[in-house]
Amino acid sequence: MEDQFYLLLPVLLSLGIRQAKASVIIPALLIGLGLALRALLAYLHPGATGAVSARAFQLWIYYPTWTRLDPLVAGVSLAGIKIYRPLWWQRMLRSAGWLWLPGLLAVGGGLAMGEGQLTVATCVWQFPLVAFGMALLLLCAVSPALPFCRVEIPGAGFLASIAYSVYLSHKLVIHGFSVACARLNLPLTSIAAFVFVQVLIYAGGAILFLGVERPFLQLRQRMATRLR
Repeated sequence: MEDQFYLLLPVLLSLGIRQAKASVIIPALLIGLGLALRALLAYLHPGATGAVSARAFQLWIYYPTWTRLDPLVAGVSLAGIKIYRPLWWQRMLRSAGWLWLPGLLAVGGGLAMGEGQLTVATCVWQFPLVAFGMALLLLCAVSPALPFCRVEIPGAGFLASIAYSVYLSHKLVIHGFSVACARLNLPLTSIAAFVFVQVLIYAGGAILFLGVERPFLQLRQRMATRLR
């Protein structure tokens, strides 16, 4: 479902590079449309108890790319600013000394919304709140104004590298693990099952990264070098 996003992303970035106003208007438009679309879909699919239908939430809000574009805007905007607007990036890094607090509040607020009833407000605001907070915390993590970028965590670089492969494969791993546990009559709620499925998730992501993603990234780099 994300193919549309990655197909349109280069076009949107090229518009943002050439037109300064477009670099602000396009993200703002995507955020506004995302909020409005989730609000409409949540309103049209009420549940039995007055909340939003959980099944409809999964089918129409959680999984489709077009209802999740505005949270993706946060990460893509940071990447675009870092590469194409270096002065903006430096200013944001210098502001990281106070960004950690709104970042934590946004993430905490978004996660807290998910613990309650599945309301229209939860459907509308939870994803962008968490995404915005994570974007601020990322700035704090890489900013020289804070000590986090000077603390080396063993294995963090590799986990970051395989994160997207883990994201693409974790549902398949969880499903396969659940089927295997059902056949073996193993309880899914045990601590051992939780630890084991986590190991399998990251092992599957590492295999996908080493076997597919990294070789093609290296191929892309070689092709780009030859075209220069």
